[in-house]
Amino acid sequence: MWGIQGRVSVVFIINSEGVTTNVRSRGPDKILEVEAERIISLLPKMQPGKQRGKAVKVAYAVPIFFKYES
Repeated sequence: MWGIQGRVSVVFIINSEGVTTNVRSRGPDKILEVEAERIISLLPKMQPGKQRGKAVKVAYAVPIFFKYES
């Protein structure tokens, strides 16, 4: 039996406090999208981006590949 697999594109923002926000995903199946969003939401607080010495929000796009192996 084959499982669900494929690439999920995840877009999110690290805000000026270093917290992950606005997590959105697009993939071949809703189950994979939910799992990818869960994984990104587990990221620890990060150091925010800086522009001219001021903390700013930064958008990221990350592909996550899911592959079923028996």
